[in-house]
Amino acid sequence: MINKSLKHAFNIIFLSNTLTNLPQKTIYQLSELLHETYIFQIKKRKTIITQGQPADYIYILLSGEGLVLNDIDWNINNTIDEVTAIDCLGITEYLTKKREYTGFVIAKTDCYVLKVHNSEFYEILASSFDISFSILKILARVTTHAMEHAETQSTFPKKDIVGYYLYLKSCESIPYICPLKRSELADVLHINLRSLYRYLDTMELEGMIKLRKGKIIIDIECFKKLSHKYQSLIL
Repeated sequence: MINKSLKHAFNIIFLSNTLTNLPQKTIYQLSELLHETYIFQIKKRKTIITQGQPADYIYILLSGEGLVLNDIDWNINNTIDEVTAIDCLGITEYLTKKREYTGFVIAKTDCYVLKVHNSEFYEILASSFDISFSILKILARVTTHAMEHAETQSTFPKKDIVGYYLYLKSCESIPYICPLKRSELADVLHINLRSLYRYLDTMELEGMIKLRKGKIIIDIECFKKLSHKYQSLIL
């Protein structure tokens, strides 16, 4: 029998917003509707999903960001991807009938998640075309992101991954000052931290960026050089 409160929560999450971070007011509303059985706050750097554990639940990321990691001893940089709200973590394992989660998901920021058992998740999807279609849109977005990331990683030298990222960001405003720490930028781009430092030093020598007090800065002259190399790319 369908949990009516849970279905109402799904309506709020998937039908009443643009499938992005839920405002705090809505999360409180969901918490009152479902209580602590379903809604959890996950602090930054804490584990949301543990690789190898039974894949019995879907974790709906309501707000915040997470990192997907694979625990491979010989892989120095084991960040696979990033996830943002709204996303359904564990749904790939559910749809492909994996018994265990295939990776870790760690909170990159403070997060709120809704934890729902696979059986309840299926019951609600089977009862509502609109909710199912919203989740299909989420899967399409995630798949597109993964394909674009794979294309960039396979097509570009690592240095150009950095350059193209900074070019896209600096298109939004000049001068552009990257707000990320080096370790955060390495995680976002899935690049080894030591290599990132080397690429940035080379880009500074080439006049594509300026490094000032630990900040990556792109002024108009830097932007012209980045544009000359990257503006014709379409991914």
